[in-house]
Amino acid sequence: MDIQTMISNDDYSTDGKSLHQNTGNNGSMRTVRVGSRSLPLYPLVIVCLGLLNTILMLTAIVIGIYCGKVSEESNPYKITAQGLIIEVKQIQIIQAESIKAQEEAQQALETELTSHQQLKLQLEQIKTGSDGIQKQIETLKTERAALETNSSDILKSCGRCQSGWFLFNTSCYFHSVSQPLKNWQDSRADCISRGADLAMIDTLQEQENLFEYLPKLDQSIQPWWSKPGGIWIGLTDIETEHNWVWVNNVTLQDGGYWIPGEPNNHGFGGPEGEDCVAVKNIKNPKGTWYDAPCQMGNEWLCEMEPN
Repeated sequence: MDIQTMISNDDYSTDGKSLHQNTGNNGSMRTVRVGSRSLPLYPLVIVCLGLLNTILMLTAIVIGIYCGKVSEESNPYKITAQGLIIEVKQIQIIQAESIKAQEEAQQALETELTSHQQLKLQLEQIKTGSDGIQKQIETLKTERAALETNSSDILKSCGRCQSGWFLFNTSCYFHSVSQPLKNWQDSRADCISRGADLAMIDTLQEQENLFEYLPKLDQSIQPWWSKPGGIWIGLTDIETEHNWVWVNNVTLQDGGYWIPGEPNNHGFGGPEGEDCVAVKNIKNPKGTWYDAPCQMGNEWLCEMEPN
């Protein structure tokens, strides 16, 4: 039922207000009585509808504002598209700077590695050069020692002995300290090839001089006889046992300068025993001789007259 129909019904009253239908014979305007006043029906309806529309619009606006505030409060971290674009651009800038820094660091590392390799090569070259210089120094030291030895020999012999020989009283001596070991016969042959012969110790003075010059044997650990080595001299009893004869065929006269207990021949006789004499410088300069097998390898001592 529409509004017009409702208004066209019989009169009724509410709370002292009366409404009635007033129509004329000629179809005059319908009115509504409110209290003591009669108001036209249609304009009133239009005003009411306008007021209702306004109220609805205001209500919609208020609800929209409220909903917007609620939406903002419920999502405080809301990100707009423009904000996202800005952040992406910033990330791209940071990434580009990071890549650039990484490339620069890589280039710096390669430069340092190259410099390190060059420095290492230089150090190796310096070390090689240093080793070469050290070898030259050692060679020069050896040559200097040899020259000093030769000079000392020359000064000692006053030019009367050959290089490598030393002078005592009226004889020049050669000690085969740097030569391979030889047996007694080969040692004598070497001396003869040098224009000399194995040394013949005739006096105590000569014995003491040779004791001071020749190297000493350390007996602090083992006894002298347990250590190999000695220096051949020109004395032997190879022809007749216990008859000691020098290489110049002169028989030993004064008993010699034997180590206590020597010569002992080790219980063997004849050519199989200890028939050749060598020296070992131990404590007593008057006791350095011992007999040994002639085939034993030893150093040797040559003797010749000075020039």
